[in-house]
Amino acid sequence: MAVKQEFIYSFSGVSGAPSRCHIRILEDENRPLVVVCSQMSATAGTCVTIAVETITHDIRQFLERDNVTLMSAIQNYITKSRFTKILDDLVAQLKQSKNMTIFALESLKLALEYHERFNERSGKLNGLVWVEHYAEGLGLAPYGSYAIVSFDKDSWTPYWNYLSLENLAELTGYPTSDFEVPHSTLQS
Repeated sequence: MAVKQEFIYSFSGVSGAPSRCHIRILEDENRPLVVVCSQMSATAGTCVTIAVETITHDIRQFLERDNVTLMSAIQNYITKSRFTKILDDLVAQLKQSKNMTIFALESLKLALEYHERFNERSGKLNGLVWVEHYAEGLGLAPYGSYAIVSFDKDSWTPYWNYLSLENLAELTGYPTSDFEVPHSTLQS
């Protein structure tokens, strides 16, 4: 199972109505980053279809924060430290190393690996697949529904592409079981 995170997300719906949905984040190497947003069954408030722009924006910000933690720490160190302090730290590390060339190469390798991971993660965020899910008995489809929601780049207008669970799995590369949320989870 490629589930990275799973949680109940509370949001402010229409006219500030307290609302909730279930969020499941799927992430696996060589597959797109997918967020499955499921309508809760026992919830008053705004449904996920009406609040899709708000929920998507909030969850995307959450995922972006996850990507910049290390980068922020490095930038804070560089911008808040005097340049001579940074050089002093580097010189001290080089002196402790028995082989300065190996230390320098290892440092360069770590920096390049971080840069590659950051770029890969940024690419996944840009290709994020948003899935709206209504379980059986919820919403307009009596047997439940799945839709990929895309947004117009200029107006942020959402568009729904409804598809079967099997087609969703084929399109994203994740097994159908990764998209199935137990009814008990949606009733909490």
